[in-house]
Amino acid sequence: MILVTILLVTACGGCGAARAAGPGAVAPTAAVAPSPATAAEAVPPEKLVIEGTLRVEVREVGDLVPALRRHVDGLGGRVLTEEVSGAETSWRASLRVRVPPDRVDAVVDWLAHHGEITDKRISATDVSKTLFDQALALENLRATSTRLQALLAQGGLKMEEILAIERELTRVRGEIESLEGNQRFLEDRVALATLDIELTRQAGAVLAAHAKVHLGPRFATLVLLDPAGRARTRLGGGFAIHMPEARVSWEIDVFGSGGPAMAGSDGSDAVVATWGGAFYSDLLGRGERPFLNPYVGFRLGYGYLGGSSFVVQGDAGVELVKTRYVVVDAGARMTAFIDGDGADPALLGGASAVVPF
Repeated sequence: MILVTILLVTACGGCGAARAAGPGAVAPTAAVAPSPATAAEAVPPEKLVIEGTLRVEVREVGDLVPALRRHVDGLGGRVLTEEVSGAETSWRASLRVRVPPDRVDAVVDWLAHHGEITDKRISATDVSKTLFDQALALENLRATSTRLQALLAQGGLKMEEILAIERELTRVRGEIESLEGNQRFLEDRVALATLDIELTRQAGAVLAAHAKVHLGPRFATLVLLDPAGRARTRLGGGFAIHMPEARVSWEIDVFGSGGPAMAGSDGSDAVVATWGGAFYSDLLGRGERPFLNPYVGFRLGYGYLGGSSFVVQGDAGVELVKTRYVVVDAGARMTAFIDGDGADPALLGGASAVVPF
């Protein structure tokens, strides 16, 4: 029974040993007061849990939610929950997002730019002492577990003593697992700030009309890389039809003959009608900036250059201006007119200005 008492005192990590120990027990060594330098080193660094609530009034909730999701992803965060509800006159959305603590201001500024923040509550709680205490408690519990395992390995114990040690080991292991889980949860809250965002429509706002297509004029130049007796450069123009939700378009350009027919030239006009798509760079704004959005793409279609042909184009350009009401872009396309006689290479440069319809 004396051994069991010693084991239980050991399982407590030495706390209360002087009270619980029987005759012959060794008194615990008196604690030595730490020096000022040691005490300063023991102060844990500041660790903050940042949480906030934002209420924002916007003109269109439905359009802003996917844009906010993309913005949070771009900041290295994630959306935990998203709920959009309401009828035509009462759209609202609730989102819980998590972002790095140093990007909280970027989220607030983005929301302020896209609506009116009516309520903002952001708090920072220092949990460094809690994490420090958890680390100390884990260290003591692991030391206790090690001592109990050592006693169990000594042998020569009675069955009731073995059962008492195993019960204590089970309790200590359970406390270790619980503390480790709490520590991981707290460290995760420190690593990422949590923001609850509620979006509501501004009073009196109406849902804006959505454009089905964007269309407008084009101005283009066609340069034949191998003229073969034809005019090398031709000026022309046409029109473009862009889909609003993706960088997909139909375009038709008509070019003059380039001047009086030369020897061996048919002196005919040229036509290029293509369909294709393009991709924005994730590193350069993903097409969301109001100015200078670069893109690359690929196009297929019909061409006429002294005869009908199949056209293949590699596209590279930049959206010079991109607003809700107008998109102006310019680009260059390596072009091949392909027919039964082979491929006729050319360079097509153009610019367009399209508006919603």
